[in-house]
Amino acid sequence: MVDEKAATVDVEAPKSLDEVILGLKGFGLEENEEILSFEASGKVVKLRISNIPTDQETKALLASEAFKGYAWVQRIRCEILSRAVTWVNGISIRDLSGTDRAVTDPTGKEGEKCDVQVAIRNIFLGWGQEVLQTLWKVLMVHCDKIEKRLQASFPDSTIMTEIERRFFDAALKEIGDANREVIEDTVSRCSTRSLTRRKRKGSRRRPPKRCNVIPI
Repeated sequence: MVDEKAATVDVEAPKSLDEVILGLKGFGLEENEEILSFEASGKVVKLRISNIPTDQETKALLASEAFKGYAWVQRIRCEILSRAVTWVNGISIRDLSGTDRAVTDPTGKEGEKCDVQVAIRNIFLGWGQEVLQTLWKVLMVHCDKIEKRLQASFPDSTIMTEIERRFFDAALKEIGDANREVIEDTVSRCSTRSLTRRKRKGSRRRPPKRCNVIPI
């Protein structure tokens, strides 16, 4: 049984479906309330950050897939942080669009233009790791607060269901199979190269000299 009174939602009637869809854009993205002020090397940098949308997280992962191990950890942090910055020293990055996002990259060739996110990422790669580590923790705490607030409204959301478990098991199996293929391919190539080198070395060896036997 469904309680119709409890199920009734008191909302203002939308003007059109387009208005409803437009209202869904960017839902769940929240800026950090406080402006973050970092002081180091005699400079002051003021930032505001926000949790990032799923597509930006995916792009950050794809942009970092060429890196492995500790290098991957450092790279993915810079990729995500550069997408999380929404405001820098009085300029709202979030409100920029189109050609307004094009800036001169101070880390690239002289006069080279790129998207502001790319420039911020490149700049972050040249920052002190202590600053980035602190900024990363601030972002993680901010995201954690949002998630815990939502979970408090929906307590059952913290339960790992059997459907989710099967989904993650399948995903992990796919990742494991892909990694196994990479490892097997690498081992196969290394073995082939090693065998080829041995054959080359063997072909370079001079044949043993023949002894002339004088018949008695």
